[in-house]
Amino acid sequence: MSINEEIERRFVRLSKGQRKVAQFVMNNPTVIIGNGAAEVGRQANVSESTVIRFCYAMDLSGYVDLQDKVRSYLMTQNEGASIQPTYSSSKRNIPSFGKVMQRDIQNIQDTIHLINDNMLQKSSKWMHEAENVYILGTRQAASIANWLSSTMKTLRPNVKQLRSESDDIVQQINSMGEKTTLIVFSWDKHSNDIQTIVEIAKKKKAKIIAITGSALSSIREYASALFTLGLKKQSSLDVIPVLFSFLHALIEEMVSQDKAQYEKYQQSYEQLEKNLLFLDAAREKQVF
Repeated sequence: MSINEEIERRFVRLSKGQRKVAQFVMNNPTVIIGNGAAEVGRQANVSESTVIRFCYAMDLSGYVDLQDKVRSYLMTQNEGASIQPTYSSSKRNIPSFGKVMQRDIQNIQDTIHLINDNMLQKSSKWMHEAENVYILGTRQAASIANWLSSTMKTLRPNVKQLRSESDDIVQQINSMGEKTTLIVFSWDKHSNDIQTIVEIAKKKKAKIIAITGSALSSIREYASALFTLGLKKQSSLDVIPVLFSFLHALIEEMVSQDKAQYEKYQQSYEQLEKNLLFLDAAREKQVF
């Protein structure tokens, strides 16, 4: 049974928002293949989460599964040759920076099919349920680990960036346990420090989410979930937009576990920051 036939069979059981998505899928199959769930939601005038819920209502594992079903349907209709992302509809007079950004979009789209949706869902759940989240990245990956740590601190408590040169690194590793999630970035060929930390975390039964540039990374045997981002043809600069897009998706999936909880924490975090800024300004105005 094709995806269109399956949609027609289930249509009456879908919610109002999901019916909008269903109609959009049948009318715009090439848009589904060439774009992410967020863009499809924008064009269908629904939220990204409604698009994802539609996928689950269709007994699909996620949005990528929907894309695969639509692609298979189009191939049977001999329309596969017409599949093009919407951003490439006009290539004339595109400035050089625009070509770079289009390449980033294409790299992200190519990487989508390399990501195991079920594994991403599990990882986001581990991040949500963890009492402590540790983030580790060295050398080039240290700045990425810092960004993820700073972002997650605005959404939930007990998020720490591990630094191998830190005085309390041993204490942090010793505090790991079954309710710990460790997110590791490993792009360096020589990552002995990372491997040692990951190995200890594994022995302490922590959940380890490894994000690497190679499926043959030395830490794969310790990882609870392994995500390989980037293709052989891509340079390190090409991988960066893909990596940040993936991290954005991972965070959004974590937030979707309990959106109200995360929004409440974010509001309290922002209020605390405002109070601290006010206190700092007040101290500067004091005359001693």
